[in-house]
Amino acid sequence: MVEIPEPATFINLARYPIHDPGDDATRALIERCRGELESQAFTVLDDFLTHEAVARFWDESMALSDLTVRREKTRSAYLDTPDEEDTSWPQGHPRRQFFHTSWGVVADDLIPDSHGLRMLYAWEGLTAFFSEVLQVRPLYRHADRFQALNINVLTPGDEQAWHFDDMDFVVLLYLTTPEAGGELECASLVRNDDDPCYDKVARAFDGTYAQLHRRPSVAGTLTIMRGNHSVHRVYPVEGETPRLTAVLAYDRVPDKYEGDAINIQMYGERVREKIEAGFNKPE
Repeated sequence: MVEIPEPATFINLARYPIHDPGDDATRALIERCRGELESQAFTVLDDFLTHEAVARFWDESMALSDLTVRREKTRSAYLDTPDEEDTSWPQGHPRRQFFHTSWGVVADDLIPDSHGLRMLYAWEGLTAFFSEVLQVRPLYRHADRFQALNINVLTPGDEQAWHFDDMDFVVLLYLTTPEAGGELECASLVRNDDDPCYDKVARAFDGTYAQLHRRPSVAGTLTIMRGNHSVHRVYPVEGETPRLTAVLAYDRVPDKYEGDAINIQMYGERVREKIEAGFNKPE
């Protein structure tokens, strides 16, 4: 019998036995996830976390709510702001469409080692599973101590507007189920490395793109997404329950750190003093 390490007990192993890479069910799961990433740029594992893990992660995450940094901005799907608008494009072009975005975030350095999410993220077995699914070998946890593990917080009225990711892939764990709203909508494979496909992006915006998928945010769900080629958004959250999402960052290279200015911009002035003291530097 394969030994089950403590972090793996947070996972619904009866359905997703990823602690045992040699299990036929695990191999089939990996093949299924690969196929869905190839065909639609995302794969969803419902009930990935146990009910006990969801309850624990909720309690531990809500204890950090006072540490949330709020962000609100208007930007395009390409992350440009209105003062960066390129008027060489015609009116109505996707490059000249701007959307409202608001959310909160708890940075990695504020999430204690005792948090179940930290324990799960640090488990090598989880990294190995994602490595196989993404076919990225080796795969590394992000080294940046502000960005590696984040908790995104969308309170009622918050939304994340249409955007492309600047990374190859993203791993999301939903920790709550809002009463309404908060759905993730993804226009799958709307562009590629050789063609920005602005006509398809425009169809995503107006709701006529063929591969437009809308998924609810349900506590315990794992989503792996290739968001660099698929424009996506999160609908406004409704009701009293915030939409909490753990964002697990991985990279193709070890010791990946983001720029100090980016971290200060994302997480606030509080990180400046830590950076100046030598925190978050390669060893």
